Amino acid sequence: MFTISLVSITFSELMVQLTEHTDDQVLWKNIKAGGEPYFNLLFKRYYSDLYYYGIKIIPIPDFVKECIQEVFIRIWETRKSLGDVKNIKSYLIVSIRRMILSKKKDVKEKQAIEIGQIENYPFLFIENEFVKQEEISDEVRHVLLSAINSLTIKQRELVMLFFYHGLSYTEISQVIGVNLQSVRNLMHRTLTKLRKSVGKKITKPMSNLVFFLFSSAIVKK
Repeated sequence: MFTISLVSITFSELMVQLTEHTDDQVLWKNIKAGGEPYFNLLFKRYYSDLYYYGIKIIPIPDFVKECIQEVFIRIWETRKSLGDVKNIKSYLIVSIRRMILSKKKDVKEKQAIEIGQIENYPFLFIENEFVKQEEISDEVRHVLLSAINSLTIKQRELVMLFFYHGLSYTEISQVIGVNLQSVRNLMHRTLTKLRKSVGKKITKPMSNLVFFLFSSAIVKK
């Protein structure tokens, strides 16, 4: 004879299960229908990614957090008129990018930060953002990060969107506002420049190394 043990599941535990198994499209559909728990799950799922992306545009944590909040507030307030979205993550990245860029001038003035300081900052990476891993030695990580930081701002953003966020070329074209072929060309130039920058110090395929690097990124909030 079999017996069934009933286990009490708290609401927070249920939320964790839904976060792990509920598809983005299901979340979006239910948000449009007014499902607040689905909205909360979407916020929780992508907050860290949006923060890491935003803080690479402008290094002011409170400002970035405020922009993320505003993006989600607008989604909730306009939920009844939201259209279908093929890729929720890229939609959110486009939204936070536009929000930050539209407000960046104001925050520069409020924070009294030199324009040059912010304009040269976007998408620079430092070694303590990445945990050590077997695939990349300390020396290789140092050389690779130096090479990435020597790229143009647009190339560094491309590297982050593709290798960290996992967006497709089509999705990246929508984020940065250029056509698909331009993204392909930019990626080719980027990988070529990285290979030239590291020279013979690194022999492994460049794409694999950059993937390994960004898979170890730590988001500090």
